[in-house]
Amino acid sequence: MMPTEFTPYQVVVPLFGGLMIVYAWNLVLRQKKTVWEGILWTVFWSSVAYISLVPSSLQTLSTITGIKKNENAATITAIGVIFFILFYLIMRLEELEQRVVKVVRERTLKDAGIMADDNRSEKN
Repeated sequence: MMPTEFTPYQVVVPLFGGLMIVYAWNLVLRQKKTVWEGILWTVFWSSVAYISLVPSSLQTLSTITGIKKNENAATITAIGVIFFILFYLIMRLEELEQRVVKVVRERTLKDAGIMADDNRSEKN
């Protein structure tokens, strides 16, 4: 049930969430983020905006998780999301590290004259 009067929090948070969703999709359109990342940010900020507008919706989260208090359910869920984001960032960091190692290795071999430019295009 939505309240008839909104608190400043219930006005500012959805507006900020909408702004963040627009920003995320702007990055997707400029190919700085993937569509998957855009979807994740949209789901996240939409959820934050919805919870700020309808705080009683945390009761559903409490029921799903089996945690009796709404605040505890929200806290545990947030910690889970943070761990997911951390895991995702670590995976991306390792991927970037492997790409840097590959580029440095190819450049070093090229500079040493061991690998010609022809071999480089065949390996990719």
